[in-house]
Amino acid sequence: MRWVALLLALFCSAVVVIAEQPVALKPVVLFVEGDSSVIPKFINMCRQMGPERGIDFHFVDKQEDKYDYRVVLSAEGSGMWNYAQGNIVAMNPEAKVLFTVTRSNRLTAKGATSALTKEFIKVLARYLGTHQ
Repeated sequence: MRWVALLLALFCSAVVVIAEQPVALKPVVLFVEGDSSVIPKFINMCRQMGPERGIDFHFVDKQEDKYDYRVVLSAEGSGMWNYAQGNIVAMNPEAKVLFTVTRSNRLTAKGATSALTKEFIKVLARYLGTHQ
């Protein structure tokens, strides 16, 4: 009976160790340009949400620097008669468009940016094959 308990304890501890090992994140370097009022929110959300999708985001601030993807971000605030909206265009370093993301009907430009960033990360993760 002691042997069964010992084997069970060893098996359970091995399962816990295997389950706790971190998943390797794919490093992705972005060059982001566009609406400077919402770029900081985009960068912060990418850093926060990227690991959930298997991506480790890094950013450069000069087009001459080496990067994997170029992102053009635009967001418009809401007015009295319309809602906020935004767009993201994701390109490779040769400026070939890979995909676009559009979100509208948000109350603020930052709300549109939040929705855009979440969708951008999901689409990029699918494109890279890192989605979980």
